[in-house]
Parts: sequence; structure tokens; C-alpha cells
Amino acid sequence: MTAPPHPGGKGAKERLRAAALPAALVAGSLGGIAAIVAGLLTYLAPPVEPDRTQEGVLAAAPVPQQQDRPAADVVQQAAEPAMLPTVGPGGPGVPLTAAEPAAPPPMPSVKAPPPVRTDARTRPTKISIPAIGVSAGLMSLGVQKNREIAVPPLSKPKLAGWYQHGPVPGQIGPAVILGHVNNRQGPAVFARLHQVKRGQKIRITRTDGKVLEFTVDGVEKIRKARFPTARVYSNLNDASLRVITCGGIYDPRRHSYTDNIIVYATLSKRTR
Repeated sequence: MTAPPHPGGKGAKERLRAAALPAALVAGSLGGIAAIVAGLLTYLAPPVEPDRTQEGVLAAAPVPQQQDRPAADVVQQAAEPAMLPTVGPGGPGVPLTAAEPAAPPPMPSVKAPPPVRTDARTRPTKISIPAIGVSAGLMSLGVQKNREIAVPPLSKPKLAGWYQHGPVPGQIGPAVILGHVNNRQGPAVFARLHQVKRGQKIRITRTDGKVLEFTVDGVEKIRKARFPTARVYSNLNDASLRVITCGGIYDPRRHSYTDNIIVYATLSKRTR
């Protein structure tokens, strides 16, 4: 899969800084790791060699153009309140669509408990999604020289990766996990991620022995050129999870898919 942009990426960082500043000032005291903070941390991380089989640069969603105001002497009928389409519930038989650029993440499907105590040495080691038969190890992912998040090696298709410059699963904020949909030998770890639906469970095992359960809020399919950077990385008041893979049509010239599948989930309980 082509790596999604991280909040410190060129272009996306400038747009997000302007869009997220008010929210960051309000939510900063909550201790969540904002997109801006994650972006700054990436510059402190040693770059890793990019995966040469992956190509393409993803940009943040464009800002809608401002429309001209009507003339003062023109009387217009009041419009109905606009409702932004949000991330869908997902699941077999449910077409996965993209939310509007300004739409927020889906509403949590459960009431989130308090975040889980986490120290600086804690790392996630395993992800399990029983509904689609996923049980996979997790490696830590940094940032490539092109300022995109690194991805797990294609030579290990059953391995997923956790973005180590964002929150640890269980901390306040969006923890991000990436994995391939397939490779030349066949299906990879997240081949069936598009089948996940609202209400299903994702379990994360950590190095401190804790097993955390997240409940899926919704699933989105969106073109990589419109990757919803703010929706994926923005500040949150709860511990949440983002699981990302490729989808859509495969372009053999670019060695890349046209879309991303993004699962949004919220911490629901600690099982151990």
C-alpha cells in the first residue's frame, strides 16, 4: 500500500496548522497528541529507507472554495440546515463511500471509558479483528525520507504496523495502524478490512500485558488524493484507533491502489 500522509507532511502540515489551531488550543490541556504534535515528533525521528515498490504522494483534503455572497437587494429563501455526510457504518453489502472533507469522524458506537495508563516504554504488539479472521503481529513504523509514514515490508504480508510517533493504543487520541491488502503472492493482513462494520471489535495487545478492546464506529473508502488527514489525525477527547489499508482499483504502472480503506474505532474496555 502507498503510505498515507502524516500530519507533519509537506503541504498538509501548513493546511492543518491553520485549520486545527483553534481546536488544538482548546484540547491541548487534555493531553491528546494532536496532528501538529505528531508532525513535530516525526522530525525528531531518524528517517528510514522508503519502500521502493510504493509510489505516489497524498495530499490533505482540499478546502472548499468560498462562494460569492448574493447582492444585498436579493431576497433568498432560507435554506435547510446542511448536514455533512459522515463515515458510513461499513460491513458486507454496504457500499463504502467517502465523507465530505469537513465531516468529523463517525460518532462513537459506545461510551468510551477513561484512557488506559501508559508509560513511555509501552508498545502495541498484536492486533486481532475476530470478525474478519485477523490475528497479526505489530511492528513500529517511523517516517520515510519523503515524509510519508513507513509501511510494513511487502515480504511480510501478514504483519501490520503501528505509527510510533502518534498515540499508543489506549492513550487519548488516534492511534494509527497500517497494513497491506495483498502482495504478489496473494491476500495480506488487511485483505478483508473493507468488510468490517460498526459495532465489531478490534483487540490490541500491548507490551505491558494489557489487552484493549476497541469498538468500530464506521468505515470509509476514499481516494488517496483526498486522504482525510484532519479526520484521521485530529485531536480527540477519547482513546481511539485508525486502521488503514488500500482499496479501490490497482494501477500496475504506479504499483498502487486508487483508494484507502479507513476503519475508525473507539476504546470500549480493557479486557486484561
